[in-house]
Amino acid sequence: MEILKNAGFDFSALFTETQRDSELVDKIVVQAGVPLFKVKRYLDKKVFDKHPYDGHIPISAVYAFVGVLYSVLYGYSNFIVANEYSSNFGNIKYKGINVNHQWSKSSEFEKLFQDYIRNFVVSGVNYFSLLRPFYEIRITKIFSKHKKYFPYFSSCNKNFLISGGNLGNGLWCGECAKCVFVFTLLSAFLKKNELLAIFKKNLFDDEALLPMFADILGLGNLKPFDCVGTFEESKAAFTLGAKKFKNSSVVKKLLPKVKISRKQTEELFRTNISLNIPSAFRLCGMESVLILGYGREGAVSKRYLKATLPELKIGVADKKISGNYLKKQRDFDAAIKTPGIPARNLEIPYTTATNIFFDLAERNGNKIIGVTGSKGKSTTASLIHSIVKESGKDVRLLGNIGQPMLEEWLCVVPSERIFVLELSSYQLENLDISPDIAVITNLFPEHMDYHGGADSYFLAKKNIIKYLDNDGIFVFDKKNKILSEWAEKTVGKSVDPAERNILNGVNVPLIGEHNLDNILLAWSVGRELGIDDETIKKAVEKFKPLPHRLEFVGDFKGIKFYDDAISTTPESTIKAIESLENISTIFLGGEDRGFDFSELEKALRNNGIKNIVLFPKSGNRILKSRKGFNIYQTKSMQKAVEFAFKYSEKGSVCLLSCASPSYSLWKNFEEKGDEFKKFVKKIGK
Repeated sequence: MEILKNAGFDFSALFTETQRDSELVDKIVVQAGVPLFKVKRYLDKKVFDKHPYDGHIPISAVYAFVGVLYSVLYGYSNFIVANEYSSNFGNIKYKGINVNHQWSKSSEFEKLFQDYIRNFVVSGVNYFSLLRPFYEIRITKIFSKHKKYFPYFSSCNKNFLISGGNLGNGLWCGECAKCVFVFTLLSAFLKKNELLAIFKKNLFDDEALLPMFADILGLGNLKPFDCVGTFEESKAAFTLGAKKFKNSSVVKKLLPKVKISRKQTEELFRTNISLNIPSAFRLCGMESVLILGYGREGAVSKRYLKATLPELKIGVADKKISGNYLKKQRDFDAAIKTPGIPARNLEIPYTTATNIFFDLAERNGNKIIGVTGSKGKSTTASLIHSIVKESGKDVRLLGNIGQPMLEEWLCVVPSERIFVLELSSYQLENLDISPDIAVITNLFPEHMDYHGGADSYFLAKKNIIKYLDNDGIFVFDKKNKILSEWAEKTVGKSVDPAERNILNGVNVPLIGEHNLDNILLAWSVGRELGIDDETIKKAVEKFKPLPHRLEFVGDFKGIKFYDDAISTTPESTIKAIESLENISTIFLGGEDRGFDFSELEKALRNNGIKNIVLFPKSGNRILKSRKGFNIYQTKSMQKAVEFAFKYSEKGSVCLLSCASPSYSLWKNFEEKGDEFKKFVKKIGK
């Protein structure tokens, strides 16, 4: 509760009680200062009869079901529990099977339950543990700073017996494994008098508890079947607390037997990756955050953290600063990962600027239109922005296309503002909130080196619709089989592109069939926002094509030059070829990502393209046969353009559309396109 309050979240407390009220819980919640809701749970009388199955039930699973039911009934989007990383570890192995008394508190249960609820019960309710990244010992360290709870809290199970505990006026029996474990952990962080005031006695002086202490320290037969932490954290706390209790009998007898290294102790205070936690909550309780990848977005993320969480220790790591930048992770609790770094390289809990943005927009009531696709997302996002702007609404275009998203939240954002976001697969890889309107232009394999295969790439793209609720809208290209299959299983409303005849009489400013598809997708989004067709038409006709996307550079010496540097896959280059007539020269090649170029070679021959410039490295294998082509291989854009002027026929087209990423010779496709235009204009004078 204190961590959530510190992070600025609004929440209520929920308590499931059985036949009797819990004064203990009431007092705790009063100290927290939050609303409390109680769910009464009635047990069948037969539970109290003697039967052969007497024993523990997975009570945390019962609470999980009750909490989700409550969230649905009363409109809460998150049901948050307080299960620690330590609960993942079992008590004993029996016939090769790990037996874990706390299994229904574990990460394994949490993930299974999340999937079950999302797939079979309800969308829009997240169940997770906020404390999952932390061992119990670190939670105790955090808790020890909140002294207002000391007179009221307890972890002794006797407080929660239906028949009532026999604790007198105290809150701790001082005899069970829970009391022994909590006393040991708190001894590491509290003053001696503070600890004794809580427990009313010194448990380290009670020799009758020696076997219990031995069990929690890993010196006995097995870890107790109680909700206690690992042997290592008990050893670490016992060693740290022993300095204050060196004359106590339990310390004298057991401390010489307890062995734990400084390195092991340090590991217990580190954080652990916990992907079950929605990204919006992953910085909660963290003391330090690393900005991992420090480009323009990283710099904005740092400014945002300084403005909103000034107590955080903030670090920066980037390959431009150090080749070993990834090793810096273990010095921090969490990271904000830049889109260019694959999630597989992360060793600590992390979130992204994209997820932080989505959470802020959701809490502020802003509508988000997210646009992705293998190609056409920049044009489509820009078209949607133009349409919404033409209607007079407050709208911003952000994301992969330009301004870092978090920069928007450095100022006050009105709730009526609409955000149009261009989202790459890198940004979508870890997305866990879907936009209100999700748009996918098309889908074919790309960025294989980053994602490790087409399936992973497609899954990243699918995240844009994964978390849609019943009010969500999915606009997609119905000609794509995969997208059509996704639409059938998507929660919310699936919307086809606007009908093609709507463009009759429209002065379309874009070249190519694929751009007509982009316009129709944007048109559908406009309609979903309640914008009339006449306004949409005006916006489309006013639209200026984006640079490097079949951009007409000019007519020089009778040759028409087009810059399509954005096309970095064979599929997009084929679309560019199909969009233009009378191409005599084309520039191909770049970084080799292992693409299949066989269909591209067919397109070159079918469209009668004779002159081909090939850049390394993929240029070496684009053509299986060079027969019938006039080939020029080079690393120089200037020489490539000179070749085009020499061999292109007057009235024909020279096209830069390389079917490969630009990084073999250029920083990005923009640099490649700008260089192309510079030499065309220089040589064409």
